[in-house]
Amino acid sequence: MDYIINNYRTRKIDDKYFITTDHGSYCILSEDEFKSLKQNNIDGALKEKLEKKEIILNKANLDETIRLMQNRNCFLFSGTSLHIVVVTLRCNMNCIYCHASSKPETKQEFDMDKETAKKTVDFIFHTPNPNITIEFQGGEPMLNWDVVKYIVEYAEEKNKLAKKDMKLTIVTNFTEMDEEKLDYLIEHEVDICTSLDGPKEVHDSNRMFIKESNYEQVIKWIKKIKDEYKRRDITNRNVHALITLTRNSLSYPKEIIDEYIKLGMSDMHLRFLNNLGVANKAWDKINYSPDEYMDFWKKAVSYIEELKKQGKKIEERMVNIMFTKINTEFDPNYFELRSPCGAAIGQLTYNYNGDIYTCDEARMIGDDLFLLGNVKDAAYKDIVTCDKVCAVVNASINDQYICDNCAYKPYCGICPVCNYAEQGSVVGKITQTDRCKIYKEQFDWVVREKFIKKENTN
Repeated sequence: MDYIINNYRTRKIDDKYFITTDHGSYCILSEDEFKSLKQNNIDGALKEKLEKKEIILNKANLDETIRLMQNRNCFLFSGTSLHIVVVTLRCNMNCIYCHASSKPETKQEFDMDKETAKKTVDFIFHTPNPNITIEFQGGEPMLNWDVVKYIVEYAEEKNKLAKKDMKLTIVTNFTEMDEEKLDYLIEHEVDICTSLDGPKEVHDSNRMFIKESNYEQVIKWIKKIKDEYKRRDITNRNVHALITLTRNSLSYPKEIIDEYIKLGMSDMHLRFLNNLGVANKAWDKINYSPDEYMDFWKKAVSYIEELKKQGKKIEERMVNIMFTKINTEFDPNYFELRSPCGAAIGQLTYNYNGDIYTCDEARMIGDDLFLLGNVKDAAYKDIVTCDKVCAVVNASINDQYICDNCAYKPYCGICPVCNYAEQGSVVGKITQTDRCKIYKEQFDWVVREKFIKKENTN
């Protein structure tokens, strides 16, 4: 025999078998083909098919298998790329699901000062990663606009020497936006992201602003930013929006998508709710089961597929992420679907006082379990190699869980923070988590709709 059978995992979907390897190659087999593989009765066209996908290994494809494994895991050697800076915890809104546990607008003691901002930027530039993103979050970051500008300009100055591929982005509710701020963000090439939860009745019920409708502000500024980009002939940037789905949102799959289509938004992420921050207090009112969420999600993505056939430019981000993970050899670096996850080695979050957390979700937990140190007295190397980071990274490696038996293991990931929030331990009972149930069913949909149906038509 001139081959050996590689380690593989199986998921039966309808009458097909979806086979995957540790390095991410996949193969779709019929019942008869799968029986032949199980019985090691492999020859002819089946042998060629399995050899091409490295399901069986020989001298001809062993080097390719090693290369694919290296590419699939290349993120392990890059250093932290995403740096989330919480310039203030203050916010002027009262969102029902607020993950950030924001503070009242009057509490200026929760603003980052310039000394802490400078030390934060200095810390960020110690990452060995040649590609960095500095993302401003809050609270509402524009409530501490002077420090946002300070960080932008100080980071630009430092990067003249560091020469990193640096991206800047701000996540804002638009309540503090004006023409002067917009001009500044455009001139300094800061990407702009907001929240848009759907049509007015859905958005304003989720995201409450006492003074006026936040929906009207969001729509106004999305249109204004798009017009400005067009007027200035900026083609490599677009305004982005995030959706957070509450129980109320699940009744409006088509209406939410139509809202994005109406605004010319080509990308949307139908994210499920996390039990973090203020959301915990309203959980009984806003939460839903995995089955309820998946019923909504399937209706929504099926509607998106219909619109695409009509020539509409719209994508659901999770569908794209999962498709890319399965169909290409490089990981798209979505930190929640990675093993290990993005905690510390992919992203770090810096609170208003300089405290460093493994990720943005970690600072929302409300205790110090994921606190790593402070920019005022910590070194980057010491932080990313400390015992706590090693423990969190280890808890997010899916080799050691029941995940090791799942066909989606090469494409999936574990979140220790969400395990802790849901089950009280960073080492979770994975199959009992809502995330596992949801991700598995989403992968099933993507494999069925994007791979099996395509193969059946060929």
